[in-house]
Amino acid sequence: AGPTRPLTKEEERERRRQLRAEAASEFRREGGPRDRGPERLLARNVVDSRRTVGTWFFGGALIVLIGSNAAMPAVVRLISNVLWGALALGVVVDSILICRKISKLVRQRFPKTDQRMGSLYLYAVMRSITFRRMRAPAPQVKLGDKV
Repeated sequence: AGPTRPLTKEEERERRRQLRAEAASEFRREGGPRDRGPERLLARNVVDSRRTVGTWFFGGALIVLIGSNAAMPAVVRLISNVLWGALALGVVVDSILICRKISKLVRQRFPKTDQRMGSLYLYAVMRSITFRRMRAPAPQVKLGDKV
């Protein structure tokens, strides 16, 4: 290999853009360091195989934000507050159910794991409140699949 000519600014910019695109594609496909390990894969699959209340939380929060405006009638504000409470309770109950299922499956499949369960629960809950299309790494199981 002989010496190569230096790249022009445009070529260097295009090269960096291509490297960023490749890195983003790899991250979307495989995830980062926090996504590695069989326990994390199991937690991802548990969350990805079910519909979660958390994915509806942000849309509901927007409705609550608009509905709780002081200019709204009292009935609308009341409905908005009830919706807020229902969404919050739904997310908490759904998170507890997800954590219980993950705990059971991890104890069955990985009895000698050194993974901290608290961090695994938080990982699963954070994934459950993320919109399915925005999850990284991308879901590997379909909704309703058996884990």
